[in-house]
Amino acid sequence: MHRISHFFAFILFVPALVALAACDDTKTEGPTANEITTAVIERFRDDPYAKVGHVENIAKTNSIKEAEDETTVMVRYELVFDRSVADFADDVTEKGKAAGDLDTVGDTVSEAIDLVKTKMLALKEGEFKAGDRRIVESEIRLVKSEKGWIYRP
Repeated sequence: MHRISHFFAFILFVPALVALAACDDTKTEGPTANEITTAVIERFRDDPYAKVGHVENIAKTNSIKEAEDETTVMVRYELVFDRSVADFADDVTEKGKAAGDLDTVGDTVSEAIDLVKTKMLALKEGEFKAGDRRIVESEIRLVKSEKGWIYRP
């Protein structure tokens, strides 16, 4: 009788272990926290606010597996302003005055365009000063590559 109860306990225990192992596998399938952080930072480089701030405290809030090698990740992070739009404008003006060759002029024009974009966002979303923080909630698309999950626009 004792052996029969051990046998039934074993039969019940094995499927539980298999189920736990399957749960662990699904958790490791998607992007890691480091891959998500890297993707958010990479995406932020193209943001107009990248010229006046940086991101901190990146957290995944949810995700949707779109395909075997593609996932949409919902993230929340803090946008920390390092300088104001006025400071950025002063820098662009100084670079414009110092521009001597066409390459420098091109870089200054590019920064001037970023300045206009940043100013437009500030008008839309509210002014800010150095040290201010804003919570941002967004979605990013990651695809699986040979070397792990990477950001793709």
